[in-house]
Amino acid sequence: MSPRIAAAAALDDFADALSNAPRWLLETGCGGAITLRVCAHRQGERLEILVELAGEPAQIVLEPHASGWLSIAAVCGDQELFRAWLDRPYEEFEFWPESAAIPAGRTVDPPGRIGKRRNWINLSAAAWPQLARFANAAGIVAAIEAEAPTMERPDSP
Repeated sequence: MSPRIAAAAALDDFADALSNAPRWLLETGCGGAITLRVCAHRQGERLEILVELAGEPAQIVLEPHASGWLSIAAVCGDQELFRAWLDRPYEEFEFWPESAAIPAGRTVDPPGRIGKRRNWINLSAAAWPQLARFANAAGIVAAIEAEAPTMERPDSP
């Protein structure tokens, strides 16, 4: 599979995963509930997500690149909050800042990761200083997928 096709497939996979998991929890910084909503999805080309934390909306856009990486940008109003490249060299997804020099053989940990089941994310505020207000004392921003509410079953006769 070509890198471009792999990136397009990853984009579509994220669209499906996020459609099924709209509730997340910020575990660091101010904490709180995060809601995600897929606003637009052009299969294999572009994914737009509306994110809301404490009433503050932002938009995240994912687009595949010919390199096989996904370009990710988060914007709140007119201010860019976050820009990164996402790759999946192994089971987990890796985030790297736009200007990062990625070491050959991936000899250092990436400054951002998403779990293989796409149910947690960790980002380094050192790599993305604009996220520092959401970080813990170690400089990590962490969020997890919220548990789906359980449905009460009616008693059996």
